[in-house]
Amino acid sequence: MDVLGIDLAKLTFDATVQTATGAHQYQAFPNTPDGFAQLTDWLIRLGVTHVHACMEATNISWEALATWLHARGHTVSVVNPARIKGYAQATMQRNKTDKLDSVIIASFCATHQPTAWEPMSEVRQHLRALVRHRDDLLQTQLQHTNRLRDTTDALVRQSLDAILKVVATQIQEVDQAITAHMKANPELRTNLKLLTSIVGIGTVTAAKLLAEFAAMDQYDSARSAAADTGVTPSQYESGTSVRRRPRMSKMGNANLRSALYWPAITAMTHCPAVKAFAARLAANNKPKKVIIGAVMRKLVHIIYGVLKHQTPYDPAKVLGPSAKQPKPL
Repeated sequence: MDVLGIDLAKLTFDATVQTATGAHQYQAFPNTPDGFAQLTDWLIRLGVTHVHACMEATNISWEALATWLHARGHTVSVVNPARIKGYAQATMQRNKTDKLDSVIIASFCATHQPTAWEPMSEVRQHLRALVRHRDDLLQTQLQHTNRLRDTTDALVRQSLDAILKVVATQIQEVDQAITAHMKANPELRTNLKLLTSIVGIGTVTAAKLLAEFAAMDQYDSARSAAADTGVTPSQYESGTSVRRRPRMSKMGNANLRSALYWPAITAMTHCPAVKAFAARLAANNKPKKVIIGAVMRKLVHIIYGVLKHQTPYDPAKVLGPSAKQPKPL
């Protein structure tokens, strides 16, 4: 199969087609809907009817182009940038340009055939947009609250007060929109009930998890879900003398990790099974950060099981028959 390596930037993207014979064709396009159409026309002129397109999962808006290609019948893979960087280093690449990056991505795609990406449903896309907008509003609220605390100028304080009132109103309206959206969709409503059966996860966290997690059928195991979240441990050992302290890999969705931190703290306090799990780690002299990370990973495994099997959380199934479900908080 022909492959298409795409290196995305804010205003443009570079594309390289690598055919089955190893030949390359390169072109740059504007990162706009018109540029997407130009890419399609270019592929047609090259006689390419179907490609396996690969791009990096960067903070740049990759999803619009990925959705465009998927809708036109192409296979699309969205790859962790660390994999592309490692591949470039392994192949002894000494230069870095946008054109060369697209060539490397195409070569990686042809060599490793990464998993195909599937776009979110419109229902989940809307939920994610609402949840992320709520996070932005909360960040704005925090910034202006800090400015209000630090200033004594009467006019500035009056302006900040007015802004904070508007932001608070918007947060309330977005919260209502999230609740209404989840109630209106049977699948989201069911999954919300399942997630909130887990000690430490409330409605706000459940909404963020449903917005950010890929569909459960895209993961082949709970471990792959944890890896996608970036909460798997990373160890560094060399020879007999180098033993660095294990740490969280953080090679995954940062929004999910931030959503799991406080639920992990809550579960360690209020869930006897998780509390006992954390105590065992502490007895083995594990640092507090390592324990919190392990509980976050445990929560991902629980979330995966609950959503995959569509059954409420049962501590006895996850952490042993001695685990008891605490009373609702």
